[in-house]
Amino acid sequence: MKFAFVHQNFPGQFGRLAAALAREGHEVVGLGTLAKCTVPGVRYFSYVPVAGPDDEPFDHRFSPVIPRLRRAYGAAHAATRLAEQGFQPDVVMVNTGWGENLFLKDVWPKARHVAYFEYFYASTGQDLDFDPEYPIDNAETIWRLRAKNAMQLGAFDAADLAVAPTTYQRDTFPAYLRDRIAVIHDGIDAQRLKPSTAVSIRMGKDGPRLSRDIPVVTYVSRNIEPMRGSHIMLRSLPDMLDLDPRLQVVIVGGRGKSYSGNAPGGKTWFDVFREKIDRPVDWSRVHMVGNLPYDQFVKVLQISAAHVYLTYPFVLSWSLIESMALECRIVASDTAPVREVIRDGENGRLFPFFDHRALVERVGQTLDNPQESAAMAARARAMALASYDFETVCLPQWRDFLGIPAAPAR
Repeated sequence: MKFAFVHQNFPGQFGRLAAALAREGHEVVGLGTLAKCTVPGVRYFSYVPVAGPDDEPFDHRFSPVIPRLRRAYGAAHAATRLAEQGFQPDVVMVNTGWGENLFLKDVWPKARHVAYFEYFYASTGQDLDFDPEYPIDNAETIWRLRAKNAMQLGAFDAADLAVAPTTYQRDTFPAYLRDRIAVIHDGIDAQRLKPSTAVSIRMGKDGPRLSRDIPVVTYVSRNIEPMRGSHIMLRSLPDMLDLDPRLQVVIVGGRGKSYSGNAPGGKTWFDVFREKIDRPVDWSRVHMVGNLPYDQFVKVLQISAAHVYLTYPFVLSWSLIESMALECRIVASDTAPVREVIRDGENGRLFPFFDHRALVERVGQTLDNPQESAAMAARARAMALASYDFETVCLPQWRDFLGIPAAPAR
């Protein structure tokens, strides 16, 4: 079979699936805006969004539409060139969040077009009005999200099949559309992500070497920002450090922004959050390590004695599933996307998102009850293997969904 995967940041969510299909001998093409991208066995083509109005700032009123239309035209022109060269895919899969699928059905009319949906915005009940500390005070913010949703609805019209990675994310879409959206997770390499008691990692050139011999609390977010509860984590630090004089905290995440827009006053969100911590923090015991290479990220989780994860009602992070596979002792926010994978007292501990003292209490319980916490962590790993391992769970689901013949026995 022939497959085309389209994502402005290819491979995005499609990396494992595209590589697996290429290994089996299928012809796989990737299309994106990056200058180059290497996925084994995949032919990658870069496209350029068409000339037009410049991309507007993150919060500009036209930002949900103009950049997406520019990408849609650019992707369609690149697909047209591939069609003229004889490439006619059987399946075209597109992450609809960037607008790229709008015209591809006209270029490749005989293919089955699959819309990969991540999230449908709402003015109430999800991320937008969740945090009273950072309220939306501009009506046009909601209007921009409605425009973004309109692009998603247009993607339905251009798709034969639709899929979302979690039930929560599927259910953000209008009720009349949900039964048209399958739920298949991207999958993680759960079999290779294993716990280890032998790992140690040095914090910077001159920092301490941390291992499972001392209590290490970990937190991961792509960037330090409100959407992933970074303000709650930082606010907990004084009480967290009081739990044990040996305790160290490792915070993984950049100083930019991913989902939460710009911090006020031209500051970084870290600066904003740090100013609001109500007691002094011993920063020699808090290691802000930025964004790490993947192997270092794994090692940080392997030394964790308690791993903290928070999120608004929003897209669930791969890192939570990966931390489950690594048998982390998880303390997570009691929010809808988290409850899909973490059951309080069964495979982790939950706490009310805004209660940083409850977060510290749950971390303390995790550290003070090592056997109980280890049993929960083992159940978390079992769930990751049973529900989210790419090779044994998600790939077979993708095969059934896309009508891909089973791979020949090796």
